[in-house]
Amino acid sequence: MKTALIAAVVALTATTGIASAQSAGQQQLANLLQVNGAEFSSAELIAIQDARRDGNRNNETYFLTHENRHADMVGDVSQGKAQIAAQLGVDPAEYTLAELVNVSSNLRQNDVMNADFVLSGGTRNEIAPIAAPYRGQGRD
Repeated sequence: MKTALIAAVVALTATTGIASAQSAGQQQLANLLQVNGAEFSSAELIAIQDARRDGNRNNETYFLTHENRHADMVGDVSQGKAQIAAQLGVDPAEYTLAELVNVSSNLRQNDVMNADFVLSGGTRNEIAPIAAPYRGQGRD
């Protein structure tokens, strides 16, 4: 019984493409943008779509050429990252590319509160783990 069930799941996975790393939505967006979906992450596809919608050829080229992958750490500054930071009026060395794109998107949607949260470093706060109780702890 288990063998038949496993064989059915494997067959279903193979025929439906569940095992593929790329989602159907991601492939649809890539098709809409007329790019090879295998070359881009979902975030990159969305950034390309936003740049095209906004008529920002520089940002579009930045993602299409994968320049965004060369400088994504805080402190690394590429030309594209510097440009986005300049548009936002912030220091590009203080933020990752993802943070800058997030702020830009939030401001475009008039979501100043979330943009300020990202700029304040709120997304970088580490949450201290809570110690798991063990038997006998906490009772006297």
